[in-house]
Amino acid sequence: MITIDLMQLVCGNAGKVTRSFEAMVRNDLSGLHVTYSLTLTSWISVTVTGSEEQVAADLLVRQYGELRDARPGDIVRAWLVGINDDGIALHTGCKRVSVPCVRLEPFGRGTVEQIASRFGLIHCLPLQIRLIGEFDAEFTKNQIDALWRWKKGTDRINVNNATRAQIHAALKRSRHSRDVYAIERLGILEHSIVCKKGTDAPGLVPQIGPYLESKLACVRGALNAR
Repeated sequence: MITIDLMQLVCGNAGKVTRSFEAMVRNDLSGLHVTYSLTLTSWISVTVTGSEEQVAADLLVRQYGELRDARPGDIVRAWLVGINDDGIALHTGCKRVSVPCVRLEPFGRGTVEQIASRFGLIHCLPLQIRLIGEFDAEFTKNQIDALWRWKKGTDRINVNNATRAQIHAALKRSRHSRDVYAIERLGILEHSIVCKKGTDAPGLVPQIGPYLESKLACVRGALNAR
């Protein structure tokens, strides 16, 4: 038996996190001769048992990372937990860090709130950062480039605290499934709805919002520029 604390913050409804992550782990470990169980605290622990438990443990660590205290110079995934005038606060799983407003210059002009709104940054969104100091961070070039790629495409709607099935159901119930190209997974309960060209994300939000217990944030894409 091997137990691993994964670098995966529990963010959002714990029941939904458990169901969604269990499905992800089931898919990851399919074909291996192991059983597994999940334990949720502030992060997720997985216990694997069986003849291939070491293989399974190594696979999960490669996929999600093992919980550890990030140090200056480390590049890690962190989850957005706050936006204020001073910057963007994120949680690495072990501690809370901040990207100050002076390090948001790559995203263009505006207040922290305006920048967050422009790029659809919502609570619990996983983002890649590099630690500058013990509690001081910056977004990596890869993360900055990824966010700018969103702006170059069609409109998007970022969603938190929802499973993929719940998003599909909301689109179906609101009769907007055909307006969407794809639903991209960003985290366990964080997704990005990629709209088809010509679909207006701000107009879609009030249509699907009532069917989701989520925060929705729009990204206006260049391909939909009026």
